[in-house]
Amino acid sequence: MSKKIWESSLYKLIRVDFAGGNCFEVQSRLNDWVSLESEMGNKSALITKVILEDLEGKLYSIEPNDNGLRFAKGEITYKEYKILQEKGNALWITIFIVGILVFFTLMSVLLKFVL
Repeated sequence: MSKKIWESSLYKLIRVDFAGGNCFEVQSRLNDWVSLESEMGNKSALITKVILEDLEGKLYSIEPNDNGLRFAKGEITYKEYKILQEKGNALWITIFIVGILVFFTLMSVLLKFVL
């Protein structure tokens, strides 16, 4: 996904952040993807953020996902991107909480059945 953002972005790619705190500063658009892939090594490094810059010098931090790609292509604004990200996070939190509740409910039913 990061490569798609790199290739189709309306913005200048500034930096790629990896899980664990490492980052890769982009110097030029032409040959740096090869350098980035070698930096990633065996491709097990997880890219967590991509930093983009507009023509006015404003920086945008996006995640390498569908919403980030839509922002990079100019399909949505940064404000819309942030709203979509927050909705996605809220959905995962809700799924996690419901999962825990279902687990404990099933465990209590099983305990009642066994005892």
